[in-house]
Amino acid sequence: MTESSYLLLSIVDLHSHLVPGVDDGTRTVAESLTALAGLYQEGVRTVVTTPHLLLPHLGSEAAIDRELERHRRAFDELSAACAEQDELPSIALGQEILAPDAAAVRRVVRRGDIGLASGRFLLVEFGFELQGNHNDVVREVLDAGRQIVIAHPERYRYLEGHNPLEVMRTWQELGALLQVNVGSLTGHYNCSSPGSEQRAWQMIELGLVDLIATDHHGPRRSGVSPREALDTLIARGELALAERAMAEIPGLISRNEVVGSRLPR
Repeated sequence: MTESSYLLLSIVDLHSHLVPGVDDGTRTVAESLTALAGLYQEGVRTVVTTPHLLLPHLGSEAAIDRELERHRRAFDELSAACAEQDELPSIALGQEILAPDAAAVRRVVRRGDIGLASGRFLLVEFGFELQGNHNDVVREVLDAGRQIVIAHPERYRYLEGHNPLEVMRTWQELGALLQVNVGSLTGHYNCSSPGSEQRAWQMIELGLVDLIATDHHGPRRSGVSPREALDTLIARGELALAERAMAEIPGLISRNEVVGSRLPR
């Protein structure tokens, strides 16, 4: 793939909050459609939108069931609206699962109704203030025969004495995939997550980036341009990474296919 042909890249976005009215993302179907149309114009052809599943705030299995049903109803409404319009990406449903410990993720890891596009991959966040190295969460998911994508590790605040890049490398060596936000590559989170831009580029240098996604929250949050991130990657000589982390690997995950070896170091 050459720089002159990068516009042909069909981007697959595995992390967004575009199911209307269920979390801190878009509030209405109209907002969701506007966001999806904008992503399509920037080359995104598939979106697995991932409303928050905040396990520490869901005290029972019935509460989890109700939350998932709420997501599904809103997603079905959005899907019906999408069917009436052209030039939108295809959409599927997943979750961004808040699991700060193994006990939390154990509650959902064997459920067939949870996963990116209903597949084997779980998108998991640990909470921005890490309480440990969270290797136990990674192992819990893998031991259940699932695969784990760790959301935006470049934005976490790591415990004192823990080297963030070494912690991430351990997650990857255990079998996790690491997902960076597009906005981190352009410094969008430097105020809310100090050092996130530098850390994202260090991850790229060390081969620690498996996926790049928008984490789009609709009109209330900027810094979600995949095209801007793609242009920045190309300017730094990282077109091959962009192709793998924005199209190839997320495409495999969206189709529930096997993801092979890590990106070359």
